[in-house]
Amino acid sequence: MAVLSVAMISSAAQAENWDLPLSWPDTNYISVSAQKFADEVKTATDSRVEITLHTGWSLGFKGPEMLSTVGDRLVPIGNMLLNQQVGTEPLLGMTSLPYFLGSFGELKQFNDYFHPTLEKLMEKNNQKLLYTILWPQQQIWTKTEVTDLKSLSGIKIRSYDRASTDVFASAGMTPVQLPWGEVIPSLAAGVIDAVATSSPSAVDGSFWEFIKYGYPTRHTWNMNAMTVNLDRWNALSKKDQKAITDLASKLEPSFWQAVQDEDAKNMATLKEPWHHARSDLRRASQGACRPRRTAAQGYSRQDGRRCEGDRRRLQAGITTRAARVN
Repeated sequence: MAVLSVAMISSAAQAENWDLPLSWPDTNYISVSAQKFADEVKTATDSRVEITLHTGWSLGFKGPEMLSTVGDRLVPIGNMLLNQQVGTEPLLGMTSLPYFLGSFGELKQFNDYFHPTLEKLMEKNNQKLLYTILWPQQQIWTKTEVTDLKSLSGIKIRSYDRASTDVFASAGMTPVQLPWGEVIPSLAAGVIDAVATSSPSAVDGSFWEFIKYGYPTRHTWNMNAMTVNLDRWNALSKKDQKAITDLASKLEPSFWQAVQDEDAKNMATLKEPWHHARSDLRRASQGACRPRRTAAQGYSRQDGRRCEGDRRRLQAGITTRAARVN
């Protein structure tokens, strides 16, 4: 009995319980994918590692804070929107450069190229990269009809990072940077008149209750990363580390495919009469972003981040919209 008690105490002491804060509701595909990952981690480690999701911003950590939140051990694990972390690591905003990428396929090729760099950036910030998951095409959703680029002028729109703020400022709009948890209250209160986001968030927020029009601009493509604090990661046994990394590698392709399926389903939900595809608006906004894109590349070079050099190396494998813009 004494030996059994000691074994049970030792086992309990080695168990890892990780709280995972998420900005999105339970039904959002980011949360659904995270829950699947958590369930399979528990199984793969024989319950030595358990991940508990806290959705809907319930732990109070905002999206732009997640890189430092995980790195500083305020939480053991996090799922972050990479382009919201550019204040600390400018390279994490590469996918959000205006019209740098134009499709799911181009984003996948970019991820294959960028993944080793992303791992190093996370290690630099005291984190282990587990997997990435993408966001669908970005769109703008407005209370008033937009007939051309000029009619965007003065509209107060929710932006979510430096690049999106620059895109909308280029079009004469008034960008207001807001984390997702503040978007719906701001819409309801009239603080903003429009939102930049993708189709899953539009469905999550029941945009049809506030907004009449939607326009797919595909101005940026964004990715999330699931990371774990490196100190907590190093405390795991090699066996559990391998089980988790193998699992993450196995699940990542299915998560990416699920996003594309989710986007197709949501776009069907967000169909006419209130959703309008205007290719002319997209072309106009793409042209308006040309000076902002040039400025963003200059900033990256001045900061010692060779984004433009990376872009040239990517051209062999990616037909980027950035090439046509430049």
